[in-house]
Amino acid sequence: MSKSVGFVGLGTMGKPMAANLLKAGFRVVICPHRNPAPVQELAALGAVVVPTAREVAAAAPVVVTCLPDGPQVEETVLGPAGLLAAGQPGLTIIDTSTINPQTAQALARQAAEHGAVLVDAPMSGGEAGAIAGTLTFMIGGDAAAVTACQDVFLAMGKKTYYVGGPGMGQVVKLCNNLMLAVNLVGVCEAFALGVKAGVDAATLAEVVQASSGGSAVIERYFPKTIAKNQYQPGFRLKLMSKDLNLALAAARQLGVPSLAGVTAGQVFDMLKSMGRGEDDFTVIATLYQDIGGVVIGTPAPAAAAAKS
Repeated sequence: MSKSVGFVGLGTMGKPMAANLLKAGFRVVICPHRNPAPVQELAALGAVVVPTAREVAAAAPVVVTCLPDGPQVEETVLGPAGLLAAGQPGLTIIDTSTINPQTAQALARQAAEHGAVLVDAPMSGGEAGAIAGTLTFMIGGDAAAVTACQDVFLAMGKKTYYVGGPGMGQVVKLCNNLMLAVNLVGVCEAFALGVKAGVDAATLAEVVQASSGGSAVIERYFPKTIAKNQYQPGFRLKLMSKDLNLALAAARQLGVPSLAGVTAGQVFDMLKSMGRGEDDFTVIATLYQDIGGVVIGTPAPAAAAAKS
């Protein structure tokens, strides 16, 4: 009989992750989501649908959660219809959400009090990585539980990194997104400057990527969104803003200066307040375009023709 894995949180990332578990041969158990479409699609692929997270945990020894923020994770794990309410001995919860490290640590302690294990395993790779099954997981928690669940991780992703005890996966993810956000702001500023001065954006990208200013932002994100001036969400700005604010809160708590991070946070919060939270996080390029009176990228010919 196939190994059973539960899944709670079937949004932009969660649905394809659950689908990849099915493709890998796992028996996947899910519960209703605020959007019924993913549940229906996964059920058609063979997922088993049960009423609540509690029933998910009762039916599967390993449960993956993929939720927007800490409050949703706490309710799913600790609520009266939550995972721990199933009383499943030996339950392993893999939380792939990005949340406050202290919340992750508290949840790990509470899970242990119920005879369960919770590991924090936020991921990187965006929607494209979730669909392709190439996510990178940054994992904190019980090392033995992480080792025992490698087959689950590798059905959803390509790389796993065990980075320490409870909450350390969250710390690494927040450091990653802090660096990504700061770098994105720098890239947008530099490209607005270069293009306004008369340099072709594609030429600037090629030269910089071969030089010391190159980065993952230019390699992975610039060609897909900024260069096309199109911002269909892969990783929504509102989620990056949330992650960045979590990183800044952690820095304040630890007494670490975050001068560049605070500036980046203000930029992201500004775009969010302007109603761009549902767009891809690289939409901050439009702020520099609007203020600078310059267009960094242009729509692809097909997209431009469709709008005419």
